Amino acid sequence: VVNDICILPGCDRVASCDGVAHVWSSQTGKHITTFSENLEISSSMGSGLPAMPRENTEHGTGMNTTSLSGGILSAGFHGSLYTCMHCMKVEEKLVAGTGNGYLRFIDINVGRKLHLWRCEPLESSFSSLVSAICCSGSRDKLEGKKGLSSSSWIAAGFSSGHCRLLDLKSGSIIAHWRAHDGFITKLAAVDEHLLVSSSLDRTLRLWDLRRSWPTQLQVFRGHSDGVSSFSIWGHDMLSASGSKIGLSSLLRPYGQVRLIISTWFWLNFASLPCTEGTHAAIFLSARIV
Repeated sequence: VVNDICILPGCDRVASCDGVAHVWSSQTGKHITTFSENLEISSSMGSGLPAMPRENTEHGTGMNTTSLSGGILSAGFHGSLYTCMHCMKVEEKLVAGTGNGYLRFIDINVGRKLHLWRCEPLESSFSSLVSAICCSGSRDKLEGKKGLSSSSWIAAGFSSGHCRLLDLKSGSIIAHWRAHDGFITKLAAVDEHLLVSSSLDRTLRLWDLRRSWPTQLQVFRGHSDGVSSFSIWGHDMLSASGSKIGLSSLLRPYGQVRLIISTWFWLNFASLPCTEGTHAAIFLSARIV
């Protein structure tokens, strides 16, 4: 199952994830390289270690390979398989989340795995999979700023509904909180201190990250099914839930979602073979009025 796709800087490469990260040419569909985790548990890295420091090694992930206890992907993903990805455009790095709460950083230009960070606290009785990733430093659409800035933090959402905010320089956890009552499907940075999250609990939420315990500014309700994805354009937010598209504004005080019942068709832009019998595709969408 292909669970995530990222367009890499320069738009000439695409990364897809089906438990393993694959990099492809977006022009020809030719496979370039593959990244995966060592499934063996390193004897030198046990559960008594502190939260993951930077670790520039290809071997010994130290990840617990027990099966997951929750989440819609738990049946299909081993603990050390990649579950989602995020491209850091300025740094030209790919970040992949794993099935047991780790973030793997990958240098996509050199083609080498970098450090591995643990997002789940060591005292946690079980690991939930990383289901969504985003970082600061993206285009500021609300204020119309142009250009890109370096990222200072990275956020990871989990199948348990929790969210972790990590400092990109040290890897330390800045904040952690229960963001939703269900599986987090997507995270997006509005600006340096605002984060939007969506979940299978049928809501989207806007968070202020300026405090050690993030403040919930708005809850967007109105969907009858879980919110599978969303996109922010200016002050507006389009969200997808089942067969419906929702439209909401980040500026309105009550956080209501106006549902748009539409028929959509999809134009296949590029079909990329990922593993035997599976394909990923980049889509353009258009609405039939």
